[in-house]
Amino acid sequence: MTQLINSFQSEWIKKRRSSAAWLTISGAFLIPAILTTKRVIQSETLAAANSSPKIWRLLYGQNWQFMSVFLLPMGIILAASLIAQIEYRNNAWKQVHTTPQSLTTIFLAKFGVTVIMLVEFFLLFNVGICLTGIVPALLFQDVPFPTSDFPFVPFLQGNSKFFVYCLPILSFQYLLSIHIRNFMVSIGIGFALLVASLIAVSWKYGYLIPYTYCSMQFLIHDNRIDPSVNILFWSTGYFLFFTILNYVLYLTKRNKG
Repeated sequence: MTQLINSFQSEWIKKRRSSAAWLTISGAFLIPAILTTKRVIQSETLAAANSSPKIWRLLYGQNWQFMSVFLLPMGIILAASLIAQIEYRNNAWKQVHTTPQSLTTIFLAKFGVTVIMLVEFFLLFNVGICLTGIVPALLFQDVPFPTSDFPFVPFLQGNSKFFVYCLPILSFQYLLSIHIRNFMVSIGIGFALLVASLIAVSWKYGYLIPYTYCSMQFLIHDNRIDPSVNILFWSTGYFLFFTILNYVLYLTKRNKG
């Protein structure tokens, strides 16, 4: 366990020098910043909106609607691809594999970094959602701070679902980035699957494409998705399958450099 923690710390330090770190931060605040700007421009409606008992649910829905359909999956595709490219770009895979740590430790440490980055994104994104409601009240004296109770439990439940829906994408893109030297190929495959998922999301068997799950969360409420489909089950299954497959392929890969 100590070796895994040390390896994770090393990978985290390397991550801070990559574009993936800035992508996580900027991506988390992009939609909240746009919606906050929109609210400030339409300042005549701010007072009534912030006084509404449904203000937090409204802001939550608006932010996630834009984020979940395209930007979140695309961000995961880019970030997961960039993490493994740190070694490919610096020709450092052979050096990594000569260090006194097992292949399992290396695999889990790198994968752990991508998962924690996703957690970091979710935390920052929810901070952004809160700021969407608070910032206008700081800028305009006649705009009150949201008076309704913050729906912590519904927020936590909703975020937990989206987090699980993201895991198959994260796991599959990590698989591609580990085994494909050219990161543009892994990004291209991910982008193609994302576009395919947007086309197939309302298809009867669209749940077979794991990139559709975040979009499905909203379409279920519009009665465009079969409610009997257990998205959490499929998402968890794909995540475990891709992770185990990736681990086996990594251990048995002949040329790891």
